[in-house]
Amino acid sequence: MRYGEKMRLPVYFATQDGSISIAAIVNIVQQVSENQLTALGEGMKGLAEYGAGWVITQSHIQITRTPRAEEPVTVWTEANSYNRLLTYRDYGIDDADGNALVRVTSTWVMIDLKKRKLIPIIEEAVQGVGAKKDPHVKRLPRVAKIDTVTGSKPYQVRYFDIDPNRHVNNVHYFDWMLDALGDDWLLSHRPREINIKYEREVEIGAALNSEFEIVQEDATPVTRHRVRSGDTTNAEAEIAWVEL
Repeated sequence: MRYGEKMRLPVYFATQDGSISIAAIVNIVQQVSENQLTALGEGMKGLAEYGAGWVITQSHIQITRTPRAEEPVTVWTEANSYNRLLTYRDYGIDDADGNALVRVTSTWVMIDLKKRKLIPIIEEAVQGVGAKKDPHVKRLPRVAKIDTVTGSKPYQVRYFDIDPNRHVNNVHYFDWMLDALGDDWLLSHRPREINIKYEREVEIGAALNSEFEIVQEDATPVTRHRVRSGDTTNAEAEIAWVEL
């Protein structure tokens, strides 16, 4: 069951050149899915009655063109299928003529909010959006690991980084990973494909280190990323870029 909303992208989501940041893109598409769930009574408030919450485990993002501030777009989402422990949801952003700008495929799990432990998918929470039960586990592309660290930058988890599920909002990992690359890189490159996998939750006050490696694959600039707290890897990502 596809659900969509038309909107004009606000200027406060824009970066220096007027394009919408990756973190904002992810926030926008996930907000639309939350709007769909809320309309069906299965949003954050509905899940709270079960003592449960959603946690993303992996996201594969393909970008044909980065949306721009004040651009009219259609943002849509669709819950595809689920099995005992995972559910699969797609997202998209299309321009005013219906051309695809962004496509996202993601996997999600449910957790017990008090115990902070994985629980089986509550079927009532996914059947209402038309997701089909399928016992097969679908695999998103593997995230390549860092071989040699090219650079790194430290960060501190702040109060404002924590969401209502009491863990770091997943969009902050994009800011930590991309910001570590520096202004020169970000001003001369645009991401065209992002594959990110979330490994461990990060708690408020944690000291993080955002590490990256720059490699070249078939003439395509690629960066690999790892966010760590101490010796624990919290998230890893691989990004293919287009040079401007």
